[in-house]
Amino acid sequence: MSFRFVPLSFVRCLGVLLAAIALTACAAVPKPLTGLVPGRQLETLQSSVSLSMKYGDRGTSGRGYLVFRYPDRFHVAVLSPFGLTVLEVFSDGDRLTCLVPARQTAYQGRTSELPANAMFRSFALFKWVVAHQEDTAPDQYGQEILAASGDRIRYDKFGLIERKISPAGDLAEFHDYRNVNGVAFPESIEIKTGLTSARIVFDEPEINATIEPSVLEPNLEGYSVRPLEEFTGV
Repeated sequence: MSFRFVPLSFVRCLGVLLAAIALTACAAVPKPLTGLVPGRQLETLQSSVSLSMKYGDRGTSGRGYLVFRYPDRFHVAVLSPFGLTVLEVFSDGDRLTCLVPARQTAYQGRTSELPANAMFRSFALFKWVVAHQEDTAPDQYGQEILAASGDRIRYDKFGLIERKISPAGDLAEFHDYRNVNGVAFPESIEIKTGLTSARIVFDEPEINATIEPSVLEPNLEGYSVRPLEEFTGV
């Protein structure tokens, strides 16, 4: 029997390669979040956001900011590449106000009055998306359960919500949780309702900080007000 000499440099390279593969495999394994405060939930949210919205084969994207106060008040502003506000959306309960500064026009009405093809229709579901949930029982980790609300909720193996589906078929998916001020909060959320979908990516979110009430109130001075059902976008 004969043996072939293997260069030491090859052995070293092989060792480095195997170590890199092992580290990559370890990095890919999700780990539970640490530092979460038991019982603490999202009450307010302020964040710069990247937005992607679609209706059928039509879509648009941009950057902006979002301010939310539990349970049902929010303000979303969409900015142009030059930093100008092209659209603002305010929610107060089941009422929406959409401001289009370029037209000095505001559209007001109930969420149900939004046209079916309005790409911002998904954002009307935001209060449902971030609704408070009961503490997850350990036997529900990694399972899909039917909540008392009728929602079907899928938890990951650490008890964080991966997906929720409403009785009407509305869908929300949550990705890449992190600890923000003791609260588990996703890096991005995808929302789908009918042919409309939206993806929100949060950049350095602030949770449970004080929000001035005026931030959640639309300023209609100088605007003409039209019914929400006439809103077709910008």
